[in-house]
Amino acid sequence: MKIPFTEPTAPRYIYINPSTNLIHLLVPVVKGETIGTDNTCKTTAASDEFFNGAALRELNAYKSALEFDLQLLGNDHVTLRDAKQQRLIQIDAYIAATPTMQKIYKNAIAAQRQVSSNLYSIQLRPRIQDHLSPVVNPVFNINRKNDKTGTPLSALYNALYKAFHGVSIAPLNPRKKLEDSVKAELATKPQPIDFKTIQTTLSDTFLRLFGLTVDFKHDSTVNLADVNKASIDESLGYKPETPATTEDYTEALLSVCAPDIWFEIPTSKFYSCDSEQDEHQTEQLSIMTQFFLAHVNIHCAENNISTENFGVILDSSDELSEEVAGIIVSALGAGANVEESLCTFFNKHTSEFGLSRPLDPADTDAIKQRFATNHTTIIDSPHMDDFMILNTATNVGKFVTHQSSICTDFSELVVSSRLDHRLFQAMRADFEAPKSRFIPHQNAHIEASIDLKIDDLLSRVIDDKQLDRLDLSTRKQLYSSPDFQSLLFLLNIAHGKQEEAKRKIEASPVLLLDTGRFTDYSGRTFNCTGYEYAYWAKDTHMCRMLEALMDEPTKALMLERIDAIEQEGLSYVQQGETKKSKHFNLEPLLAAMQDYVDQYNHRDRAANKNACMRVGLAQRDLPVHVVNEYCRPDRSFDPTPEFSEATLPRISTYYRIIRRVEAPLFPLVVSATTGLGVDFALRRTRWTTALGVAAEGPANSQTLRDLVVDAAAVRHLDEVRTNDLKLLRQNLLPIDPAPGRGLRP
Repeated sequence: MKIPFTEPTAPRYIYINPSTNLIHLLVPVVKGETIGTDNTCKTTAASDEFFNGAALRELNAYKSALEFDLQLLGNDHVTLRDAKQQRLIQIDAYIAATPTMQKIYKNAIAAQRQVSSNLYSIQLRPRIQDHLSPVVNPVFNINRKNDKTGTPLSALYNALYKAFHGVSIAPLNPRKKLEDSVKAELATKPQPIDFKTIQTTLSDTFLRLFGLTVDFKHDSTVNLADVNKASIDESLGYKPETPATTEDYTEALLSVCAPDIWFEIPTSKFYSCDSEQDEHQTEQLSIMTQFFLAHVNIHCAENNISTENFGVILDSSDELSEEVAGIIVSALGAGANVEESLCTFFNKHTSEFGLSRPLDPADTDAIKQRFATNHTTIIDSPHMDDFMILNTATNVGKFVTHQSSICTDFSELVVSSRLDHRLFQAMRADFEAPKSRFIPHQNAHIEASIDLKIDDLLSRVIDDKQLDRLDLSTRKQLYSSPDFQSLLFLLNIAHGKQEEAKRKIEASPVLLLDTGRFTDYSGRTFNCTGYEYAYWAKDTHMCRMLEALMDEPTKALMLERIDAIEQEGLSYVQQGETKKSKHFNLEPLLAAMQDYVDQYNHRDRAANKNACMRVGLAQRDLPVHVVNEYCRPDRSFDPTPEFSEATLPRISTYYRIIRRVEAPLFPLVVSATTGLGVDFALRRTRWTTALGVAAEGPANSQTLRDLVVDAAAVRHLDEVRTNDLKLLRQNLLPIDPAPGRGLRP
């Protein structure tokens, strides 16, 4: 049976270098592909989400998937297993470091952006400014301050607003522009004009004006048939006595060879401004101008044409600012391309702007295209104050695009911190190697599967929750397997799911006799019947339910099994070590409680907390029925219960004080920073449910009082359940009808 691994190929934030197997945790700096779509007060929204829980959730889910895959692998496929194990080590390193970075990530990202890199900041000046505009190291910015009278101190802003009030924007007619250009060009040719010259002139003019290559030698509507003078004359009815003019042929060629070409014509973004309201149009033109000038600045910076801040230069010169405004007004009135006119302006003033060379047509086209794309992306932004723009001219830098965000590598943020160990140094070197600016959204190369027989699969699965990780096809095959049904039954017993186990026996009584390999919540792996496990765990509520459904031969067999347990113990494997005991032993928990109580006044706050966590560590080993006693809602541990109730509510939720939520204890989830025995232990005493709390220090002795009460209750529970075992054995004895002989009470 082919079973796909559960390690996700498209996890959030995680990229795996297929060459080195190094995991890169990519921290989103701002949402967007090449330009940030969050700005002003939302500038840090993406990184805030990352560090305030999203990253840890993703990392823990990834860790869980890796651990499950390693269980499926067992000792097979050494190369694949080693690769997954190495990834698990890296994930653990990220899990350990992320909480610490939560406190310093904003400063770390800001420090990274302060140095020259491939993520540029620009700051504009809209009419209504958002004062929450935390720009770092801008490559282009406009003065946003006012003088004492409230007049803006930005020469560029003032010049634009003065010039754009009431500006006239000529309607764009690219077809007329083309036809006029073709007519003017043909007028310079030797007369009379032949048909092929018209075709060539049309193609050349399209390329020159619009950057488009158009084929005027084939019919785009009729199977790319050849187009020549004869075919046009025939289709349009032109004859020697009524010949067509050059204008006629130009119009015919456009209709036959490029009828829909006008939808592809790139037009200047400046003509898209809303002209219905003068104030609104003025604001749109001002912001668009500032945005385009910033793109010219960025292009010059990333191509080593200039290192100057063009916004600062323009703000310091009324003449240059007024010239920019005049160029735009003139171009808009004439229907000219504003972007090209502005690039010409910079070539006129190369010395003022520190240009090492003039902008050539390739520069102009690149600036226009990038400006148009980015403007379309941010046009609906509620604030037009500041933006971050990714360098698209080089792959070198600290920032990349990944999963629709501009990101940096986690290892880059830990530089010079106490977190910067060898693993992160290796990740940083790997990240700084030549790479694409766009990091793949998926890790397709890790997708793999394993061939396992059902028996092998069942022997490598810990619990029914893990079975849910398997793909639907595998689960369908499992559900049709008697071995799988047997495993589910045994897991129900080990996990305290008494009602589920009862229903399974009623449907298939043979399950009572099934022996199988299964693992309880504490990681102990047994190979026995369900009744043997329940007897070993002293889960007498479960044992009584099972006994009630047994026939006499089954009881006789179980009697033999538990007698063997009482003589030799029951074997199990935990953390790779084979152990054997007659019953679960509560003494380690009681000893940890007693140690806390005895040494309480001799320890400081930190030592008392560590002692309390040792209580939590011992509680990890508790069979489910003991946790059910901690968590049952109908009585507390104060006063000490009799533990003689006829039923046991199979509840294992507790109240997590740190997070103020009800939480399930099982299956146990433990990491380097959280979990039972890491940052909390269970206490019950007088409370209505179990509490998950850490220890108080010497100033508050509540934990001391609680553990005294809890220890008394746990000790009494152990005594009651030990006595119950004697009655359980009596219940398995055969019924002898002879008077006074072997009657089962």
